[in-house]
Amino acid sequence: MCQPLKELKDKITSLDNGSSIAIVMHENPDPDAIGAALGLTMLFKTWKPEVKCSKFYSGEISHSQNKTMINVLNVDMANLAEVGDAINEYAFFVLVDSLPDRSAPFVDNKDIKCNFVVDHHRNETKKAEITDIRSVGATSTIVFEYLQSEGVKFSSNNDLDTMVATALLIGIKTDTQDLITENVTNLDFEAYQQLMHFIDRGKLSSIINYPIPSYQLELRNNLEVEGNFKMDNGIFVGGVGHISGSKRDVLPILAYERSRLEDVNTAFIFAIVGDFICVSVRSINLAVDINAICQKIFGKEHAGGKQGAGAAKIPLDFLVVNTEAPQEVKDKQWDFVRSHLIDRIFHVIQNN
Repeated sequence: MCQPLKELKDKITSLDNGSSIAIVMHENPDPDAIGAALGLTMLFKTWKPEVKCSKFYSGEISHSQNKTMINVLNVDMANLAEVGDAINEYAFFVLVDSLPDRSAPFVDNKDIKCNFVVDHHRNETKKAEITDIRSVGATSTIVFEYLQSEGVKFSSNNDLDTMVATALLIGIKTDTQDLITENVTNLDFEAYQQLMHFIDRGKLSSIINYPIPSYQLELRNNLEVEGNFKMDNGIFVGGVGHISGSKRDVLPILAYERSRLEDVNTAFIFAIVGDFICVSVRSINLAVDINAICQKIFGKEHAGGKQGAGAAKIPLDFLVVNTEAPQEVKDKQWDFVRSHLIDRIFHVIQNN
């Protein structure tokens, strides 16, 4: 048993019967975060059947695959906004696939302490009591190792077991791009292979073949508008304009597509989403340190990444435009953000 897991077990088993545990995912939970959260719930209930586990997120679930996964597997989770001050009543806080330094409720409420963090990104934090942050393909892989270490057995005849196994496998599958990303380890392969024996193949197929929203095609076309993009020396930087939070998850899809184009190896796709500039980064160039370059361009407090993928969320601050402002004002805001961001990205990369 690894040291973080031993410390975590000691903490969970020492909780009073009936205590509530909050398992917090990142703002827009993806299959890896969801799978890891479900796996931890199974683990905690194995250690302490009397505890209550709730799963939370703070943003929007906009990606069609993520919505499909939640619906198909009937995942019970809630937005922190719906909980309000009741979140303070939880006895123990766990964060999966993210860091408390930039995750609600730990940023929004200084009285709430993060007790445990499990993540697979190359980041560090001093704002958690216990941490397990490793360079593996997926957080779901680490959680599966926990279950294996504690002797938790899956059964293909148990609906809960197949649901958790399916969620963990999809988490590994999506975050490692079918086990081909640079950060894939033997542990990822082993977890994937063992989980395959217990998944619901029908539900897995439904989630993998999720419906593609029509707005994805519309926003892809925005990247072809003159002035919305620049491509040079293998780098593509493009913006799609103002979008709603419900469409934000199209950004990584478009970034991945562009990174695979001929003469392109790294793509930055951005949009104005409410009061923020959201950026998604994808790269097939192994020489590019996505985490370092994202933090250098957008700031350590607003960005991060791993091998081949990164993201940023930058507040507009005084550039925020009222939602009722004339379209002319919104267009001017976009013109400024677009030109400034494209120039900044290329300036930093060319001088890096």
